[in-house]
Parts: sequence; C-alpha cells; structure tokens
Amino acid sequence: MKQAKQKKCKQCKSPFTPFNSMQKVCGAQCAQAFAVAEREKKEAKAKSDEVKRVRQKLKQLDKKSLPWQHKQTQKAFNKMRKLQELLWFKERGLEPECISCGKTKMDWCCGHFKTVGAHSELRYDKVNTYLQCNRYCNKGLSGNINGNKTTRGYIQGLKDRFGEEKASEIINYCESAKSKKWTWQEVESIRKNCNEEIRKIEKRLTLTCR
Repeated sequence: MKQAKQKKCKQCKSPFTPFNSMQKVCGAQCAQAFAVAEREKKEAKAKSDEVKRVRQKLKQLDKKSLPWQHKQTQKAFNKMRKLQELLWFKERGLEPECISCGKTKMDWCCGHFKTVGAHSELRYDKVNTYLQCNRYCNKGLSGNINGNKTTRGYIQGLKDRFGEEKASEIINYCESAKSKKWTWQEVESIRKNCNEEIRKIEKRLTLTCR
C-alpha cells in the first residue's frame, strides 16, 4: 500500500503523515485547538457579515436623508467649482485671484455670493459661486461681500471681472432667485454630475500642465 504524502498541520504547522486525505491536523490536541479556531473564525465572519448588512442598511437610509445628501453633494459641487474657476483663469493665461480681495496664491475655495444657509436654492448654482480665498474672505469676513478698507469685496470683484452690465445681471439673478424644495434624488443626481465634471477637469488640468 502506497504511503500517504506528508502534510503541514493546519494548527501547529509541523509536518505529519495523515491517515487519509481528509486529515488536516497532526493529532488530537491540534484537532481540538483547530476546531476551536475554526468555530471562532466562523463566528467572526458571521459578525462581520452582520456588520456589513447593518452598514448597508444605514447607507440606504442615509441615501434618502436630504441633509446627508446635501452634505455629500456640497463637497463635490464646491470642489468642481473651484476646479472650474482655476481652469477658467488658466485657459486665459491669468493668475487665479480671489473674487473679493483680488489676492493670488491663496487657499482657494468655492465662494458663494448668496450663502447656502439663507439661499439654499442657489447652493448648487454656478452663477452664485466664484473662486475665493477661504480663510480670510470666505470664513473670516463671511464672504466679504461689500469689502473693507483693504479689499474691494465680492460685488466689486464681479464688476472687475465681468464688467458692470454682466455683474449686475449676476447680482440681480441671485437676488431674485425663488426658494426651492430639494429632493434627495435631485441632490444625488447633481453630485453624480459634479463628480463626472471633476474627473474631466482634473484630466484637462493635467494635460495643460505637461
């Protein structure tokens, strides 16, 4: 009778000669320890699977939550607008500048003319958003709309960039916008479009830097 080939014990990793092809461990002590380990492994997998199911369920609940959708989509929209603005300046051979203070080489962000909190209908509107420095004008001066002793302000920035007529159109458009009741499906759709646009712009910016 042909002797069985040696195997490595699944528990202690020592080589042994099995009685048959189904034997996985070298002896009774390892068999007991291996059985315990396998049981613990199955229990851990069951818990992991349950956690995944719960997370998936919560994800579905979050998906239908309008505040959650706004939070995720606002990030995508802001990033998209910042990239669009940087590309706008780059394609014209201009140094990117803050719409409110005119400074360059700043910590850029998407600056809303009308705030998201007060004018939710404009939160995803390109006409309401332009490149702005984040720390000083956006956060420090709450958008720096009218300017101060050392800065021109958002309104004058629009005039400097687009001219009096176009700036007036932008301001009138934002000030006359009607309130809107968002649905989570609409907001989710906007985020998908934003993410697609982000990928396109990042590719264009990469190509223009070569």
